[in-house]
Amino acid sequence: MKDVQEAVRKLAGIHAIPSWSLAVFQDGAARFCHTEGFAQLDPPRATRHDQIYDLASLTKVIAGVSALAELVERGEVRLEQPVRTWIDSIDPTMTVAHLLNHNAGYPAWAALYDQVSDWGTPLAREQVIDAAVQWPLSHPPGHTHMYSDLGFLTLLCVIERASSQRIDAFLETLPWFEHRRWGLSWGQRDAAATEACPIRGALVCGQVHDLNTCAMGGISSHAGMFGSARGVGMFADAVCRALLSPDATALPGHGLRALFDHSVSVGHGHRGGWDTVSREGYTSTGQFFPTDAFGHLGYTGTSLWIVPSKHTSIVLLTNRIHPTDDKQGIRAFRPAVHDAVSRTLGWDRSLV
Repeated sequence: MKDVQEAVRKLAGIHAIPSWSLAVFQDGAARFCHTEGFAQLDPPRATRHDQIYDLASLTKVIAGVSALAELVERGEVRLEQPVRTWIDSIDPTMTVAHLLNHNAGYPAWAALYDQVSDWGTPLAREQVIDAAVQWPLSHPPGHTHMYSDLGFLTLLCVIERASSQRIDAFLETLPWFEHRRWGLSWGQRDAAATEACPIRGALVCGQVHDLNTCAMGGISSHAGMFGSARGVGMFADAVCRALLSPDATALPGHGLRALFDHSVSVGHGHRGGWDTVSREGYTSTGQFFPTDAFGHLGYTGTSLWIVPSKHTSIVLLTNRIHPTDDKQGIRAFRPAVHDAVSRTLGWDRSLV
C-alpha cells in the first residue's frame, strides 16, 4: 500500500493536518499501519510508532456501545425498555434505543462544564451527568434524528445504574474488553497535542479535549478514550468478527447483533450506535465504500469504519485541531484518504 502512504502524505500537506495515523485491517491481520507528522508543533515533537491520539467520539462506540451490548446480552437492559426504569425524571416515552440511535430528542450539545466549579471531582462528574439528563428536549422522543452528546451522557447514566459501576470500572470486569492489549486508555501523557484551549488557557496534551468530559474527570461514554490506529483497528476487527460469528467470539456478539438489528423508526444515519454510509450530500467515507459499512467520527480528527462484507476495518487518526480548530481541512481530508484506500483495495469498480 505504498501508493496509499504517498497519497495520504500529500493530502495531509494540502489540508494542513499536523499528523496522521492510518491502519487497515483485513481478515484479522493488519495490512497497513503507518504514522507520520508532528504530534506537537511548538516545540516540535515528531510522531512515534503507534502514536496515541485523543479518540474523541470514537469513545461512543468503543466504550459506550460495548458496555451496552454486554448489558443487553446479559438481559439486564432491553433496547425498548423505558429510560425511566433508571431515571425517574425522564420522559416516559424515551427508550434506551432512542438514546443509542440519537433520536431521543436531546439537542446536540451544551456547555455543561459551565455549571461545574471543581472539575475532575466525583461531584463534578455527577453534576454534568445530572445536567445532561435534565436538559430540555428539542423534540419528543422518537420524532427526530439528532446526533447528541447529551443523549449519550444520558445513556451513560443508564449504563452505570444498570451495572452499578462507573463505566471504566464496568469495562475492566469484562475479559473480552482487551483495552490493554489494544492500547486503549483514558488519557495518556505522550498523546498527540490537540487545541490551545481558551477555556483552560493551555495547550491540551494527554488530557481529553472535550470540555464536558474534562470537567467529569476524563471518563464518559461520549468522549475520553485515547489510543493508536493499530489498537483501534484491533478493536474494530474484533467487532467485525463478533457480528459475523456471534457464537465464535469472546465479545458479546449476540448483544451487538441485537443493537444492529433493532429497527430505527425515524431519521437515518445511526444503527446500533454507529454511523452508516450516506449516499447523499457530503460523506466522510468517499465514493467507493460498500453500503454495509458502518463507523464513527471523532471531533479531534479521528474516524473508524468497518466493512463486514469485506472483513475490513479502516482507522484514520489525526490531531487536526492542533493548535487551532479548522474544520474545512478534515472535511476534505477524510473522504480523499478513504478514496485512496478504497482504490487500493479494489473497491472502485470503475477501475475493473
